[in-house]
Amino acid sequence: MNDKITFTITRRRVTEVLMGLVALFLASGAVTTILKYLWPKASEKGESIEVRIGSVDEVPVGSSKMFNFNGKASVLLQTPGGFRAFGAVCTHLGCIAQWKPDENILFCPCHIGKFDPNTGEVVAGPPPSKLPGIDIKVNDGAVFAIKWKDPDYVKTLTMYAGAA
Repeated sequence: MNDKITFTITRRRVTEVLMGLVALFLASGAVTTILKYLWPKASEKGESIEVRIGSVDEVPVGSSKMFNFNGKASVLLQTPGGFRAFGAVCTHLGCIAQWKPDENILFCPCHIGKFDPNTGEVVAGPPPSKLPGIDIKVNDGAVFAIKWKDPDYVKTLTMYAGAA
């Protein structure tokens, strides 16, 4: 008696399996997107998340330091009034604003946008709105970013991590 089992795989069966796998990958992407929407990360809900930016000595008065906060390009300044932090992506077309100490402004080189270093408000140029502020704290000689001052406003901006 011959007890051999024979499996036959047709092209149709291979195609069905491949199409099933593609459908599974597409469905898992959709489910992941829905779950991320229903359960946002703490930083998207506006909760506090401390991120160490650097030491106080790294940013003397009149200078700046670029950093990423929650995946968004940001800038820390030390003005005579103390430390300030903002999202560094220009609200006009998304270029990275740079600190210009000789003019005492945050400057967007793409379309000559200028922002106040104390408030982030637009001083000149085409940007439609101010730079988003970041709450910071200084503790034991280090500067920490805590949270966006207006997380709902930040969600409306297209900002990219591009800090050096």
